[in-house]
Amino acid sequence: MKIKKKIWYLIFVTLVFLIAGSFFVVFLKKQNQTPNDSSQPQISNVANPTAAEQPQPIQSAAAAEFQSASATIKNISSTDRKILQTVPFVVQAPFGNWKDSNFQNACEEASMVMAMGWVKKEKTISPTEAQKRILAVINWENKNFGYSTDTNAVDMEKVFQQYFEYKNISVKENVTLEEIKTEIQKGRLVIVPAFGRALKNPNFTPPDPIAHMLTIIGYDPIAKKFTTNDPGTRKGEGYQYDETLLFDAIWEYPSGKTDPALPTLGKMKKAMLSISK
Repeated sequence: MKIKKKIWYLIFVTLVFLIAGSFFVVFLKKQNQTPNDSSQPQISNVANPTAAEQPQPIQSAAAAEFQSASATIKNISSTDRKILQTVPFVVQAPFGNWKDSNFQNACEEASMVMAMGWVKKEKTISPTEAQKRILAVINWENKNFGYSTDTNAVDMEKVFQQYFEYKNISVKENVTLEEIKTEIQKGRLVIVPAFGRALKNPNFTPPDPIAHMLTIIGYDPIAKKFTTNDPGTRKGEGYQYDETLLFDAIWEYPSGKTDPALPTLGKMKKAMLSISK
C-alpha cells in the first residue's frame, strides 16, 4: 500500500510540473510576440500630401545657370547656326580691266554668275569663263532692258528666270536683318543691293562704288558677321562684313543706264534676292 501511494504521489507531482511548465512556456511565447507600445507603428490622422504638396527639390544657382546656358546654346544651334556655302568666286573684272565700263559696273552680273555656279555645283569658274558669262548677261540685258549699268533686284529676278531659265528665286522688299539671316539658315544664297561706299571695304578703289551688288554665302552668329563673295574686289572671296554694317548699307537702288544719285543714309529701302537649289 505504501508503494502504491508513493507512485501516485510521484505521478501527481509530475503532472503538476508538466501543467505549470506548459503555462510558463505559453506565457513566454506571448511575451515575445507582443511588441511594446513604443514599437507600434504610428497612424497619422493627417492625409497623405498630394503631388502639389510634396516638397520640391531646391535647385542650386549653379544648376539654374547651367540650364540657362544650355537653352541659349540650343537656341543658337537651332536658329542661328554657323553657315557657310561653297560658292565659286568671280570678280566682276576677271582680268583686272576695271577701266572698262562693262566690268566696272558688272557686280550684278558677276553675282548672278556666282549664284548659278553654286546651283550647278561648280567648284571654280576660270577668269576666261567668268568674263565670257558676264559679257553674255550684259548683252542680254542691253537687248531686253535697254541698259546694263545698274540692274535692281526686280530686273535681276527677270535675268534669272528668262536668261538663265532658273525659277527658284524670289525678291523680297522692305526686308529685315532677321529675314536675311533666316534665308541663310535655310541653306539659300542671298544677293543684296547696297550703297557701296557705306560698306567701307578697304579693298575698294576710292571713291568706292555708289550702286553695288554682292552675294551673302554664310553667317557667323558668334561673331555676328555675314560671309560674302564680294565681286567688287579680287580679295572679295569669303569677305566678312559686320551684320549691322552690311544691313545698314543695303539699298534697293534703281535700274538705269547711269549711276543713281547718292542715297540718304538711314532712309534706304531694303531688298534681297533669295536663291535656292
